[in-house]
Amino acid sequence: MSRSLFAAMAAMATTLFYCAGTCRSQTVPSAYTDLYGQLSGDLNDFSAAISSVWSGSTSPVIYAGQLTNANCNNGAALLNPSTLAIIQTNLLVLKAIGVKAVSVEVSFPMLYQPFLGSQYNQYVAFYASVAAAVRAQGFKLIVESQSMMPSGLQSNAFGNQLQTFYPALTLAQYIAARASTAAVVAQTMRPDYYVLQEEPDTEESNSGQPVGQVVNSTAMLNATLAAVAGLVPGMKVGAGFGSWLAAYQKFANSFTQTGCGSSQPCVTTPLDFLDMHLFPVIENAIECCPGVVCPPPPPAVTNFWQNALSIVATANAAGMHMTISQTWLRKVRDSEWFILSDGGDIEEARESYSFWASLDQNFLQILYNLANYQGMYWVAPFNTQNYSAYLTWSSANAIQGDCGGGPSPCGNLTPSQVFANVQAAAAVNIPQAQYTTTGQAWHNLIVSPADTTAPSQPGGLHAAVFSSSVILNWSQSTDDVGVAGYQVLRNGTQIATVFPTSFQDSGLAANTSYAYQVRAFDLASNVSPPAALAVTTPRPASLSVSGNVRISGRGGTIH
Repeated sequence: MSRSLFAAMAAMATTLFYCAGTCRSQTVPSAYTDLYGQLSGDLNDFSAAISSVWSGSTSPVIYAGQLTNANCNNGAALLNPSTLAIIQTNLLVLKAIGVKAVSVEVSFPMLYQPFLGSQYNQYVAFYASVAAAVRAQGFKLIVESQSMMPSGLQSNAFGNQLQTFYPALTLAQYIAARASTAAVVAQTMRPDYYVLQEEPDTEESNSGQPVGQVVNSTAMLNATLAAVAGLVPGMKVGAGFGSWLAAYQKFANSFTQTGCGSSQPCVTTPLDFLDMHLFPVIENAIECCPGVVCPPPPPAVTNFWQNALSIVATANAAGMHMTISQTWLRKVRDSEWFILSDGGDIEEARESYSFWASLDQNFLQILYNLANYQGMYWVAPFNTQNYSAYLTWSSANAIQGDCGGGPSPCGNLTPSQVFANVQAAAAVNIPQAQYTTTGQAWHNLIVSPADTTAPSQPGGLHAAVFSSSVILNWSQSTDDVGVAGYQVLRNGTQIATVFPTSFQDSGLAANTSYAYQVRAFDLASNVSPPAALAVTTPRPASLSVSGNVRISGRGGTIH
């Protein structure tokens, strides 16, 4: 999924309504009360089905986070000078949440030299730097691949170029190019886990190539497996599909080498794991073509969480571990599945609103239960921006045309605008060390045993002192899970929480003494010992020569 860069998004934030920890209590708008009730029931049924087969025992599941600013669908923005710095911040936020692995989407034709041309080496260097940054923070690295998106809400990269590129390839050329590119990605990033193939139906829609058919998908996977074999010692490889796929069982059989024969193609080389994308959990989805009245007999009705459990059962029978490389609770009615004509943009934009927070947390609990029941290698929830921000729904930021049972037209914003706004909200909240109840709940669930160790004391506290302001700087604290932010106190009163290791305190009086403290905290509410510093702001006239006075303190000792 494509995510715009935080720096660009922050510029839009002045017109937003957004929140962090208080969002959970927002009233469900009337346009969504039916959907909220339906999803609540679906989640209860899904949870009960898992509980009926799960003993409650836990497994050594790795909980991962999406590194969305490194997603290939961001395109040319990846090469912006600020991008790697933003990614470093993203990694620290994910570490604070408690994840132990990071997932990066590097889909075809990213790192395919004939497509990228003269910029090829720049993108190779970028992704090598991303991999190095991930490992520097102690994370496992997951790389996932399908095809880059030429259009739609998630497409920010190479749109027109992709629309010309894909049709110019035959199926054989597409498979060969995709396989050779997978080898480049493996050698460049050296992942611990590589998902070679994800949503075959989405890849077919993006590329126009018939890889949504199990026979062609299997042929493509065989070629890719051969291309990456032996390149990275210890790298585990897998492939998967969405739980909504009508032919999910055939794909599951192929990838687990189950019931192979003339009517059931299978991979020739065993995979290390079976991957799944889990988004809709609706129970009564009607499988029918968009905009077409379903002819008799009545259309098939699908229960998507049952599909997910069937996929798990197939993996279990084959003795294969699973992974979930993309997942979030998709906000879609039974009656809307396969009917909305916008390719899912409205459904995805809906996820931005804060009134869904409690359902998102219920879904994450179910995800946790399912992963432990199956003994999965790892799971990677999708909407990591919702760890930091949601939008507060109002008529002013409602989605155009998304009225539920109400009158039309409604809403002022396109799905793309809503989607961009929640990114901008996260870009504002992260520097203020603000986390949503969803981010806090996921931390509490995946950090086990509970974190009782406080971060280390911030080091090297020093200041640039002016007549009406003080700029504090310090070095990063360390923590056994991750530092969630820093509390800044002036004269014993907390005046700010920040994520960066700096803070500017403005509006001060000249020729006045101030005592500052900085404390690191984590999401388990552990707080470090304070670093302390006393300063005195000068009279304005004293700044005529030097401009500032620098005073340093360490651990409460003033120098």
